[in-house]
Amino acid sequence: MVRKRMSQTPEQPSSLDRSLAYPTRILVVDDEETALMVIPETLSDGLEDLGWTKLEIETAESGEAALEQAGDRPLDLLVADVIMPGIDGIETYRQLKEKHPHLACVVMTAHAPEHVTPIRALRLGAADYVTKPIDPEYLVNTCHRQLVVGHLRRSVEENRQLMQAILGSVGDGVVACCDQEILAINDAATQLLGNSVQEVMDQLAQWGFKASDGDGGVIELGVIEQGSGENARSVSLLQSPVRDSSGRQLGDVVVLRDITEPMEARSIESFKQMAAIASHEMKNSVTGLGLVTQHLVARIQDGQLEPEETQRMARIILESVDRLNRFAKSFLNFSRIPQPKPHRTHPNTLVEEAVSLYSQKRGLPEWCALETKMGEGLPQVMADRDLMFHVLQNLILNGVEAMEDQASGRISVSTRLENGRVCISVSDTGKGIAKEMRDRIFEPNVTTREAGTGLGLVIVRDIVHKHGGRIVVESLVGQGSTFTVSLPAVESES
Repeated sequence: MVRKRMSQTPEQPSSLDRSLAYPTRILVVDDEETALMVIPETLSDGLEDLGWTKLEIETAESGEAALEQAGDRPLDLLVADVIMPGIDGIETYRQLKEKHPHLACVVMTAHAPEHVTPIRALRLGAADYVTKPIDPEYLVNTCHRQLVVGHLRRSVEENRQLMQAILGSVGDGVVACCDQEILAINDAATQLLGNSVQEVMDQLAQWGFKASDGDGGVIELGVIEQGSGENARSVSLLQSPVRDSSGRQLGDVVVLRDITEPMEARSIESFKQMAAIASHEMKNSVTGLGLVTQHLVARIQDGQLEPEETQRMARIILESVDRLNRFAKSFLNFSRIPQPKPHRTHPNTLVEEAVSLYSQKRGLPEWCALETKMGEGLPQVMADRDLMFHVLQNLILNGVEAMEDQASGRISVSTRLENGRVCISVSDTGKGIAKEMRDRIFEPNVTTREAGTGLGLVIVRDIVHKHGGRIVVESLVGQGSTFTVSLPAVESES
């Protein structure tokens, strides 16, 4: 027999939170007719006295009837006798929980607490049990407690879904985490980081994320380059601690913003400026060459050309030609960067090839020392050795030029494994780079040298990107700079 009972008591002011005003559906299952009359009445009166205003209490005389009665509508609490013909109360709960995962259950049993039956019920997830003969007040309080917990869980789940919906509507990637556990993540972040918790945490660690100590505010982790070629993306990372109202830190939030298009737009503008500067430089050089040449021809025709004047004019001509040559080479190099032809290569080999030109002090000023610090047991990388030679040569020579005003200096080239990536660093003890310049150092037309073209590091970064790598710079004014190229490690061949 199945009976349906709806409470008719007028709604009263709640003594708890809004959970008490939720529509609440309870299913009582017992094979004794008397129990099906008494228990719903007891629950209705007792729970309404405790503030539950929208109760819907249904009954079923067997497990089979309960499964049919439950249907697909939300079900908050199952109150079931354990021992019944056919499907018992515990099995009824197990099957109902598959369709209603947040369903709470209070089982009724004549067995003592230490008996296997209530223990089995609790192990299967039943929230609590009451012993027969039933104490009405204890039954009401037990059900009240489980309903409050259940509605709080529902409220938490609804808030979680709301937060997930909000995060999903945000274009930036957002990850909230605590102690290697992801509390929330949106689709934009999973597209950049991966789907599994381990993938996300590993990728964040590779990009410099570590749990903050809570003392600081927003941390700029920098701009990370992902992919290569047409799929290359520039991603800005910000990290901030999350605190509750008392100031206790709950974890960290990392925001990932795809800034590829703004950077591309800025690069296009930089190229426009570079083209304007190049045009102006070439015009000045050609004009200067023309004037000097005219003057030289006139002096030769007059037979009045002195050796000292000849040398001076020759220097002017050579300087102008050299300046034109630098610009031409820079633009040609940038426009002709080939796609890498990568092969398995040991990172130490890349360094050894790059520094081989400077063995026994050849190719470096006498005041400049060169040292290498090779990591041991490093994995191989996929690299085009010719292109990476160009990258390291450029970084080494930039470091030398950064120390030209000093009486002595040192270039250090090192290799190491860091967060699953192979890192090659080139450090100098030069004058360093100011922060405003450092933030734009890889853009066209940005240079720290008077005779620079502003394209050398642009070419370097493009080559590194084509290898699926990243390049970052660290610098302290007056102490020097370190450029670090990181490349994906590859597994050793079996």
